[in-house]
Parts: sequence; C-alpha cells; structure tokens
Amino acid sequence: MTLMNGAAVSVKRGVILGLAALIAGGGQAWAQAPNGAQTVAWSVAPISLAGKSGRALVQLRGAVRDGWHVYALKQHENGPTPLLVAVEPNLVAQPAGAAAGSAPIVARDAAFNLDTAYYAGNFTISLPVRIKPGAQAGRQTIPISVRFQTCNGQTCQPPKTLHLTADVIAGEGR
Repeated sequence: MTLMNGAAVSVKRGVILGLAALIAGGGQAWAQAPNGAQTVAWSVAPISLAGKSGRALVQLRGAVRDGWHVYALKQHENGPTPLLVAVEPNLVAQPAGAAAGSAPIVARDAAFNLDTAYYAGNFTISLPVRIKPGAQAGRQTIPISVRFQTCNGQTCQPPKTLHLTADVIAGEGR
C-alpha cells in the first residue's frame, strides 16, 4: 500500500483457491493528513471463497480516526469524492460485481450544502472478484485500489488513492 507521504507498505493476504481452503494474513496501514495526523486505517480481511466457482469476496475494513469521516460509495454529482474500491488490471482476477459497504451515515454537509453519505468509526467494504480462467497456479497478486476523501468538519483532505495487494495461491485448473 502506498501512503500519502510516499512510504510503501505492503499488505499481504493469501487464500487457497480450491475446494475448501481459506488462508488469511494480517496488517494495516494508515492514510495521513498533510500535518502527519493519521485519519483512517485500511486493512484487508480474509477472503471468502464461494465453492468451485472461482468467486471470492474481498473485504476491506476502514477505521476512521475520531473527529474525521470518509465519504461513502455513493454521492451527489456536485458533492465530495465518493469512495471507490476497484480491482486493478491484472492476470489473476477480475471484478464480479459492484463494491458494497456498511450502511453510511447520511447528514447535511455545510461544505457542500447538500446531504452526504459518510463513514465515521469502523466500516466494511465488500468487493466481489472472480479468478480468471487460465490464471497461473501458485502464488499470484491481485491489486486493489482504494480512492477516498476524508474531512473533519473544518477541513477536507484532497482525494487520495491507496494501492493494496492481496497475495493469492491459485489452485490447479483455474
């Protein structure tokens, strides 16, 4: 994962794609405000595998620092930058549906003069993926990007994108 200050931190997760295996690792990284304050920690939860279909559900967890909030997946056209979670181009997996999140808080935002949806505290985003047919067996990497904007009621950070990588152990025959 790449932080705003340019430091690179790798968050690795593994999963065995096959009949009945699930392997998960740990780790998290913080997004930092220009003054160095940490505003939100992102981590990738274990990936759930749905049988032989090659489908998996990537779950990202956000932990927002007190006093800050992260704008949710859906926003008004003239509102803040919406949260965007996506599978980046790769040879292993592809999106299998739209990202979905925990129920956001919806409230009037004076900065945008409209109702906005946002997360404060802890929240989860789920992203369905499908392992591509013919994906090479063995350890592979699935790149995930997270674009978001955080505010604290007085100031908003510019939107930023973090890059997470999930290590996947692809089974034979995929």
